Amino acid sequence: ARGPWRHPHALWLAVIVAVVVLLQGATYARIHARSSRIQSADEEIARRAEAIRAMLVRQEDLREQVAQLREVVVRMDAAVVDTLERGAAARKSNAEPTAATTTTPTLASDPSSSSSVASLRERQRILMDRAALANRLAGVAPTDADEAFFDANDAALREMREERAAYARREAAEAAAGKMVWSKSVNDAMASPKTGGARARAAKRASSSSTWDDEDRVVVGSARGERPWGEDSRDDDGAFDPAPKSLFASYLGRYGAGGSFLTPSASEAGRLNAQMNGVGVLEDTALGRMGASRLRRASAADNPSAYAAVVIMACDRADYLERTVASVRAALGERPGDAEKFPVFISQDGRHKATRAYAEGEAKDFHWMQHLEDRPPTTRTRFRWDRVAYYRIAAHYKWAMKTLFDHLGYERVIVLEDDMELSPDFFGYFEAAGKVMDADPSVYAVSSWNDNGQKIHVSDERRLYRSDFFPGLGWMLHEALWRELAPKWPDSYWDDWMRLSDVRKGRESIRPEVCRTFNFGEVGSSKGQFFRAYLREIEPASERIDWDEESLAYLDGKAYEDRVRRSLASATMIDSPTRVRLVPLENAASNVYKVIYASERDFNRLARRFGVFAEWKDGVPRAGYRGVVTFKMYRGRATVMLVPAPSAAVAKTYAQWTGTRKLEEAVPGGGGSVGVG
Repeated sequence: ARGPWRHPHALWLAVIVAVVVLLQGATYARIHARSSRIQSADEEIARRAEAIRAMLVRQEDLREQVAQLREVVVRMDAAVVDTLERGAAARKSNAEPTAATTTTPTLASDPSSSSSVASLRERQRILMDRAALANRLAGVAPTDADEAFFDANDAALREMREERAAYARREAAEAAAGKMVWSKSVNDAMASPKTGGARARAAKRASSSSTWDDEDRVVVGSARGERPWGEDSRDDDGAFDPAPKSLFASYLGRYGAGGSFLTPSASEAGRLNAQMNGVGVLEDTALGRMGASRLRRASAADNPSAYAAVVIMACDRADYLERTVASVRAALGERPGDAEKFPVFISQDGRHKATRAYAEGEAKDFHWMQHLEDRPPTTRTRFRWDRVAYYRIAAHYKWAMKTLFDHLGYERVIVLEDDMELSPDFFGYFEAAGKVMDADPSVYAVSSWNDNGQKIHVSDERRLYRSDFFPGLGWMLHEALWRELAPKWPDSYWDDWMRLSDVRKGRESIRPEVCRTFNFGEVGSSKGQFFRAYLREIEPASERIDWDEESLAYLDGKAYEDRVRRSLASATMIDSPTRVRLVPLENAASNVYKVIYASERDFNRLARRFGVFAEWKDGVPRAGYRGVVTFKMYRGRATVMLVPAPSAAVAKTYAQWTGTRKLEEAVPGGGGSVGVG
């Protein structure tokens, strides 16, 4: 009989089986090797992620230590100032130290007092060295404002004296070469008994102009209107003279490029857009529609005691929305009756399941409505920054306000976002400021936000301001303003559109010194653009203020303008944060400084030096009033005002828009600036 190996094809079959086995082995080996590499990569990724998390935690700890060290330095500065003042007082009176002065030795009464001051300064130097080291370890570059902390340090006195001597040389060069181009009120303030002097008189007698460039070098011009040698045909702020000739140029100008890129002004670009067959206007046909909702007894007629509807604009951040709703509930519970005065609506954009589940479940005590788009929006450019999310946001905002104003009949609407926490007096603040808005046609809106509300720049929770810059981030508008804005509402970037001069028409927003909201949303459409630089350090109000007892008469347009002029007339002229003196809190009201800027670029440079928001929208700096940006330093121990010269060309005022006052009468020196009078 023939065996299996005697089959004629047995050898070939054996070879085929062997080849298949070898191929399978090789394939399995490659798969195993790839799996091992993937596993090793996963382990390496996990290890690096853990290292990054540890580094971030370490950075946060270091930042906290830096903040604590700075607080200690401020307190020690105050101690040094107190010691020197007491010593001077004792030396002047030539009297024995009182019981109040025995706790801190004075220069006149105790020979060891100078050594105590030196000891304080030595401790300060050590603390600042530690702070600088912590900054470097945390990857944070020390800011220019940190220089002011060295004022009382022996180790930095020589450097500070040299720097101030350089300032003195610049001032002497200016006095010899000519005066800076200030407004009339600047010259008046410099020549006044409080702020006058040889430098002011010499500057006032001169006829030519000079200024500083970005490197603080003196640039001298021979006469008004002439440019320094070597300059091209650009304006001081970098704007080119030719008018925009494309939709791209007009688009950039309209949405915040202002006079610094391709277009001479955002307003001119906005007017150009208005002539281009309605380009950029969101039509009702593209507005979207109502999806699911819970709006039973939601109209103003069903809530006759309602003062303003509150809408929380939400999309796909259910965890953020939960935190915001909890804060709104807490704020509504601060005053009896606020729940009836301020009916709350959650407006959801899209179909996010977790957001809808939360709105329908745990937030069922609030009204809820869902906005659905009929078709996806299309961007008008292909640039990466022109993102479709901003088109959806603009449509959602118009739809929500159209629903609340036009369909539900509310007279006022407070707009919140789903990443905000409210202060305890939030609703009392809006009700009080809303009365000013209702009575004054020059008030654009009421906002809970201060763009320069970082804790180092604020101190007075009761202080309110008028601002040409629309802050947003928790704001209230009146039905009359909505009727004006609705027909021309933009298809994207609605907030920058509301800041255009042609839209705002010189009207001013009311905003607090200390924010009434805290924006905790690092994740969102803007990709945390300003969160890490500015928003994280915002300190919201914590005091429960009874706004019914507060007088807001100083917010009257004329009274407020006069108050700003008086403050500027008595302020001390400086050019650097290192010139700001640290005084005890009881003397802070008179410790006021003014810094002049000549253009948008000049403002941005100074703003960065002082640590405030360096941004300019259509002739208006952030938080500015007639171009004047006011902020505190050292938690209220000093007030600084960045003030425009006429060449800064800030936006026109409401009086100029309405024609109630001529340009020269409304603003000394012209140019739309409040001046420094």
